[in-house]
Amino acid sequence: MKEVLNKEIGGTHYKNMKMQPIELIALANLNFLQGCIIKYISRYKNKNGKEDIEKAIHNAQLAIDLHIIGPDTSINEGYTYCKINKLSNLQSTIIISTMQNDYYKVIKFCNAILKKEYLNYDLWLFNNIFTIINRKKLILYL
Repeated sequence: MKEVLNKEIGGTHYKNMKMQPIELIALANLNFLQGCIIKYISRYKNKNGKEDIEKAIHNAQLAIDLHIIGPDTSINEGYTYCKINKLSNLQSTIIISTMQNDYYKVIKFCNAILKKEYLNYDLWLFNNIFTIINRKKLILYL
C-alpha cells in the first residue's frame, strides 16, 4: 500500500504528511463527507487555503442537512493522526469533531480559522479594490 501512497497527482500536499488523510479515513471507516472534511482541513495550508476551509464548511453543512452520521468509531486514531502530522489545535479540534459527527462544531472552528487567518487578507483586498474604484471615479471626474 505504501507504493500507492507515494504517488500523488497534482502536488505533494498529502505525500509530505507522515500519515495521509486516506489512511485515517480507511482506518476509522469514515464516510465520504467526513473524509472530505478531514482532507480539506489537513491540506489547506499547503494547497488551496481559504477555499479548502470553505469546502470543509460546505461538507459539514451537507452532513447536517442530509442527516448523515458517520460510524461510531474510536477517536484515538484521530488524535494520533493530528499529533504525528503536527496539525494546529484548530485543525485537530475540527478533525476530532468530524469523527464525533459534531458538524456544528466543525463549522464553528472552520469559521475561527477563516477569521484568524484570512480576515486581514479580506480587509486588505477590500481596501485595495475600494482604492482602485475610487481612483477610476476620480479619473472619470477629471
